[in-house]
Amino acid sequence: MRSGGWIPLLVLLPNLLWMLLPPGGQPQARTASISRFRRVMDALEWVGRIATLVLPFFYSVQVHNTRQAVAVAVMAVALSFYYAAWARYFSRGRSSGLLFESLLGVPVPLAVCPIVCFLAASVLFGSWCLALATVIFGVAHLWISLLDRKSR
Repeated sequence: MRSGGWIPLLVLLPNLLWMLLPPGGQPQARTASISRFRRVMDALEWVGRIATLVLPFFYSVQVHNTRQAVAVAVMAVALSFYYAAWARYFSRGRSSGLLFESLLGVPVPLAVCPIVCFLAASVLFGSWCLALATVIFGVAHLWISLLDRKSR
């Protein structure tokens, strides 16, 4: 495994804990009819998600210039914020509403922070493929997260 593989692993780490400790309370029932647009967005989200989780494994983390150093710093801040949002979720009873609640003014931080992290990784690696995958994932993931937050 190249060192770039640590980036998706660090993003996925709290999600593994979430799988073991899912939201408390009653799950939100999904409506039977899902729009065609929603199905397209779901598909785009999954395509982008898989690409953003796989592509970093083909790169090594190397910092040779200021641009790459800034990218690493942005990733560290995004991951710290992401972990803070997950810590809030786990420490406050795993209410599903906490998955979508703003944190310090950032709407849906559990959706925004991984996107920022992967965009910064694309700068670090100089990867247009990862940047494109992140934009696809980001647009779909944010749209779905905001829609899910609104439906609660």
